[in-house]
Parts: sequence; structure tokens; C-alpha cells
Amino acid sequence: MKQKSLFVAQSGGPTSVINSTLAGIVAEAGYQPQVGRVYGLFHGLEGALRGEFVELSNLRRDELDKLRHTPAAILGGSRYPLTDEDILKVIKFLKANDCHYFLFIGGNGTMDTCLRMQDMCRQENVAIEVVGVPKTVDNDLEVTDHAPGYGSAARYVALSVRDQVLDLQAMRRFEQVRIIETMGRMVGWLAAASFLATDPTATINPLFIPEVPIDEDEFIAHIEKVYKKQGYVLAVIGEGLRNKKGEPMGDIPFAGMSDSGCHAVRTGAAEYLARLVNERLGVRARAQILGMNQRSFAACVSLVDEEEAYRVGRAAVRLAVAEGGGQMVTLVRQGDYSETGFTPLERVAGIEKQLPLNYYDRVNKRVTPEFVEWIKPLVGEIEPVLWPADLRATNKSSCVVCGGRTYLG
Repeated sequence: MKQKSLFVAQSGGPTSVINSTLAGIVAEAGYQPQVGRVYGLFHGLEGALRGEFVELSNLRRDELDKLRHTPAAILGGSRYPLTDEDILKVIKFLKANDCHYFLFIGGNGTMDTCLRMQDMCRQENVAIEVVGVPKTVDNDLEVTDHAPGYGSAARYVALSVRDQVLDLQAMRRFEQVRIIETMGRMVGWLAAASFLATDPTATINPLFIPEVPIDEDEFIAHIEKVYKKQGYVLAVIGEGLRNKKGEPMGDIPFAGMSDSGCHAVRTGAAEYLARLVNERLGVRARAQILGMNQRSFAACVSLVDEEEAYRVGRAAVRLAVAEGGGQMVTLVRQGDYSETGFTPLERVAGIEKQLPLNYYDRVNKRVTPEFVEWIKPLVGEIEPVLWPADLRATNKSSCVVCGGRTYLG
């Protein structure tokens, strides 16, 4: 049997576990007699256009183990807008280097590129099996129950928001409202994960997602209602939040980036809404962007997410050698566990999966029990903390002046 080379690339933004997927690909390739050498392209398909690649098949076992726990994308990500001419050049490069299997790790934009590559390979009669390998912290890939990378990002967001709630409770006599903006582009999966670690009996934390446009007056009225009830408000919004006209709120494009050839990256909604709260309610309001740690923070990796990312990589190699080109690996939920499956690229390429509205309580601005049940297995165990309400409810002392009972705090 003549062995063929396998090429792999990472695209889009990094995640905490995308390198675990890469490690799974390299490990599984070593078990497949059809696969010879494994090469990694640097910075997505730019590596093929520039001739920048590295051999991965000589990585030792201990190096693969380290790779599984390394955050970000060791091969480098890419948001390079590819023309058909570029893709044809990539295919010629791969063919010249005896590539028979090409695995591309990324989100829905990457899957669109995979589909274009596979179609062009068939048009040019080039025998390359193109397989899409899912990853995205936004969790906006269709068909798959969830995407590797989301569980760890969701865990980070949940823990960060919990700690910010406690911080705001401690400082509520100085500032009263905090608006936290999460990643997610035009979907609310990450924002929805924000209150998984908080205590709903101790705090009211409004959630506003891009799937449900908001009216400024309604937003202010809800913030005011919560503030009057508990004396502070921590609200979470998705970065793609829109108003009733469908316009982005606080529409600030990322510096130096146009929307051509890549997803729009916009911020500013939290700053806009914090100013609005300050002006309309006369309370101190602060905007806070959780930042890039959401997607590549090794200390908050979900062990389930990392293990699934590794298995997805191995499944991608098996799919490729079985001549499964033109498909993407998926995760199929079986209770709390997920098996790997696959789906045609046509069903996922460039398609954005929104948060189902049965996961969101529009009236009370919070996630539903159905969402909590769905997400909990993905983020892992979160140890509980002691909330100030617990102290006030359980720790009482006698007043030294009148001997009566009083709450501490």
C-alpha cells in the first residue's frame, strides 16, 4: 500500500483546546497504514500560498501530551479572505506535495472553505479528501450538538461573571451597575453561559442576547427594576446585540479590519449601554469586556471539552482515510456523553446556528432550565462559593445596645 501525506491547518480564532484536536489528528494518523507523513500548514491556507509548513509526524509522545494542554493555535490562525484562484493554488501545492488527505480545523467560515476546496478538487480531478474539523468558542456551527472550544470558553465566562457578581456586591456603595460584554458575534451561546456559576436565589442578573433585539426604554426599565430590588445590577450582553431596528448597538468596528472576506468583529455595546444607564438612572455604571481570555485561557479548560476535541481530531483522520471527504465531524449527544459523527459540508458551510429561544426567558431575561441541563455536562463541575446572602441568613448576633437580633453585613 502506497502511503499518502496528510496535511492539516487551523483557521479562525484560537481556542483553549484546538491544539488537543491537532494532537488527536497526529496521534490517529500514526495508527493508519494509509497515512505516511503528517504536515501542518502555518496560518491556515496562507501556509500553502507561502510554502510555510512543518512536519508533525515526528512529534514524540510526550510532545503530543504537551500539545493537548497547550492553549491557542500552535500552527497559527488565519482570517485571510481566499479567492477561487487562491484555492486553486492551494490545491496545486497540496498535490505537488503528495497530499491525499487534508483536514481543516475551524468554524462555519472554514467549513465553507472546505466545501469550496472539495468541489474544486473534484472539478480538477485531484484525489484529495477534504474533511472539516469543528472548533469555535461561539458555538454557532450547525448540526453538531456543540463545538470543541465552546465548553472551555463557557466555563471561563461563567466563572468570570460569578466572580464579578461577588465583586460588584462588595463595591455596590461605590458603583451600582456593571454591563459585561461577551464574545459570540451575532449569537448568544457564550452570553447565555454567563450565569451558570451564580446563585439564582441570591442574585438577579439580567441577560440580553443578540437573537432578541432590545428596546432602549425596556432595557432601562428592566435595569431600574432590578436595581430597586437588590441595590446593584450585573447584566451580561452578547457583543452582537441589536436594537429594534436590527442595528448593532455601539457599532464600533475592530480597528484596522473591514468586513470583507471575514466575519464582522464589533464591540462597543457595553460602553453605550453603561453610558445610557448613567444618564437615564443617575447611578454609577461601568462597562466591562471579558476580552480574549474567553477563548484561550488554559486555567479554565473544561476536561470534557479537551477530551472531546482530541476525539474529534482522531475521528477526522478515520473519516478521511475512509474517503469521507466533503464532510465535517460532529458531536452527537448521548445523555451527558457525546459520540462523534459526521455531516455533509453543505449543511454547515457558512451557516450560523443561533441560540434556540426555548433556552431564553424573554420576560425575566435569563436562561431556562433546559439550557442549564444542556450545558452543564460541557463545562465540568464548578465548586460552590459562599454568597453574602448566606451570611445574612445564617449568621446573626445580638445587638450590644438593645439586645435584639440583627443581621451581619
